[in-house]
Amino acid sequence: MSGLLRFAFALHIHQPVGNFDHVFREHVDEVYRPFLSETRRRGFRPITLHVSGPLLDWLEDHDAALLDEIGREVADGQIELIGSGRYEPILAALPHSDRIEQVQWMRSALTERFGTAPLGLWLTERVWEQDLAADLSAAGVEYTLLDDRHFLAAGLERDALDRPYSTEADGRRLTLLSIDERLRYLIPFAPVEQIVNFLQARFDDSAHALVLGDDGEKFGGWPGTRRWVYERGWLVSFLDAMERLRADGVVELVTTGDVAHQPSGGLAYPSPGSYREMEGWTLPRAANLELERLRGVVDEKHPSIRGGHWRGFQARYPLSNRMHKSALALSRLCRERGDPLGARRAIGRAQCNDAYWHGVFGGVYLPHLRQAVWRELATAEALLRSGEPLTVEIVDHDYDGLDEVRVHGENLSAVISPARGGGIESLLRLESGENDADVLARHHEAYHGDPGLAPPWEEVRELWSARVDDGEASSPTAETDDGTPSIHDLEPRLRPAPLAI
Repeated sequence: MSGLLRFAFALHIHQPVGNFDHVFREHVDEVYRPFLSETRRRGFRPITLHVSGPLLDWLEDHDAALLDEIGREVADGQIELIGSGRYEPILAALPHSDRIEQVQWMRSALTERFGTAPLGLWLTERVWEQDLAADLSAAGVEYTLLDDRHFLAAGLERDALDRPYSTEADGRRLTLLSIDERLRYLIPFAPVEQIVNFLQARFDDSAHALVLGDDGEKFGGWPGTRRWVYERGWLVSFLDAMERLRADGVVELVTTGDVAHQPSGGLAYPSPGSYREMEGWTLPRAANLELERLRGVVDEKHPSIRGGHWRGFQARYPLSNRMHKSALALSRLCRERGDPLGARRAIGRAQCNDAYWHGVFGGVYLPHLRQAVWRELATAEALLRSGEPLTVEIVDHDYDGLDEVRVHGENLSAVISPARGGGIESLLRLESGENDADVLARHHEAYHGDPGLAPPWEEVRELWSARVDDGEASSPTAETDDGTPSIHDLEPRLRPAPLAI
């Protein structure tokens, strides 16, 4: 290895199944294409890129030229593509066979489109459970990326995370790379000088490698970032600085695959979980506020102070759980009935993660994303139950320890809950794909004020007041010469301090 700091820049771009066409188009035109074009023009290569399956499908139908541009760079070795589950599911929430199938679907899609099979994997929302190591390896994955807190919470030292680690499950090995959370918060929100100082300090510490893996939407899609990244010149300044660091022999740009092939730091068993914010969002309100209070007392980023696992959303939002358990039931039925491809693919699309959770991101409150899941489930069930008479069965459909009545046939699928007064939990019409019980009441979230107290409307207006500037809603009061706030920085400012824990 050279004495330079090897810097791997990994970009993840994604839009969910069921999102509006105009959202896809705006992000392609105003975020993804400008960033890829400008970084290519300035020679900020190589980089690693993950294009999610739903976005890949949309681009194939609406903007294949962008895929062609990416393909040329892949062929030239300037972009390394990494895979994922085909329709961007939370892999830990799927049956083992579905996990492997989703990953192999994506490998096949990328191989067919770009002529190369990815060796790395973007782990959706970085939701990790140890048994994923075996399934990912079985699906042909050599390495994946986790947040550094997965390693820190397991007892590894931060300075030791500048190299890949090995892990295993069921006799199969997987290489793991650590995403540096500090860099994830600096880029692109901090002034470039702070980023340069951070990279220089890591070089001075003789660090072997540094990995950034993050959402492409932060480069123009998050509130205020389009103005900051492009109009205020952050991107130009960043690329200038990277040119200087490379010329000065400080930084060498590499792909995540290059880092994965460095000498291993040894065996590691990362803690299960996700990134720091997700572990708070998945908790009920009181526990979330307590977690934030503890972090503030001890250390906001202390890795031993953990929140919940992503699966907690299924307990918090019964509607999310019903969607998830309906997909599980249909997946089993599909396998029992010969796995017809149309039904299997519809189930795969219904496993797209966004409609199942809520935080600063996530879309359980977005009807069009939930409706997209139900439509896919209806498509699958209609294919699987074609010609089937109306049938009634007693089963614990949602795994809460209480039996439900499940009614299904070739036109209808319904779940009724005697324990909840005979409530109709789901009423899915298979021909139209509409679930008449797809109704979500607003939950008391952590960012809401306490009942009976006036909400902080003035602060909300100040932070989120929209200014029409080239069609972008931004937060003009928050941006300064010291940087622009991340969406994670804005979230707690909308939340009043808890009065009682």
